Amino acid sequence: MRIQLIALDLDGTLVGRSLLIPERNRAALRAAMAQGCRVTIATGRSLVPTDRFARELGLNAPLILYQGALIQDYRDGTVIHRQTLPLPLAREIAIFATARQLAIQVHAEDGPAFTPRTNPLAARMQAITGVPATQVEDLVTWLERPPLKILFLETPEGACERIRELRERFGERINVVRSHDLIVEVTAPQVSKGHALAILAAHLGIPRAATLAMGDHDNDAEMLAWAGLGIAMPKASAAARNAADMIAPSQPSSRDGHDEAVAWAVERFVLDTNTG
Repeated sequence: MRIQLIALDLDGTLVGRSLLIPERNRAALRAAMAQGCRVTIATGRSLVPTDRFARELGLNAPLILYQGALIQDYRDGTVIHRQTLPLPLAREIAIFATARQLAIQVHAEDGPAFTPRTNPLAARMQAITGVPATQVEDLVTWLERPPLKILFLETPEGACERIRELRERFGERINVVRSHDLIVEVTAPQVSKGHALAILAAHLGIPRAATLAMGDHDNDAEMLAWAGLGIAMPKASAAARNAADMIAPSQPSSRDGHDEAVAWAVERFVLDTNTG
């Protein structure tokens, strides 16, 4: 079936460490949209700064944000879907993190992020997420509304242990996923990029078989598995690779070294101009 909807992870897929969209990716996606294909970004990031990339490309579909907890149209602000963590549960997680003096950041329903004033890694977290976080004295007391997600900054070795501990402590009441070598994210149990892609496709009237998704990390696995065609980036995590229908061949960019596998996939499966 002809691809009608493309969902792209942002960091490590559409863009690399420079946060610049490779020209080949840009050209391929604009050509796909010119043919009537819808294109969205599926990311753990919030609307800001994701909307910058959407506007740069002129994307023609709502965005999947906060690991799928929010689907919002960046063009007019319309919210298609929102799923927050229950407030009592969010407070439990905040108490858990505070007692252990963990580096934690809470993303509120309306966009801002908050972190305890005692968080020694607050600046590092802001650099990774791209979202400035307001420091508060008592995170548990501050939590008055259900947040969209809570994230933890860990060492690469500590991330797996934190996931195990969170699952053991909170069980099926949460979804916990690694979205970066250093980041562990907690959302409501129904939340995932895959679930959000299913909601968005239905909203747009596009069948599952006509969707293409690309990603590179554990948090992309459900999206790659759900899509009609799931493609993992060449250096994707084991979870992403196992969930995908195929792994894209490496397409190194001459501009900043980021892999242009997105362009390869769009050229081959949407534009039919790449037979390699």
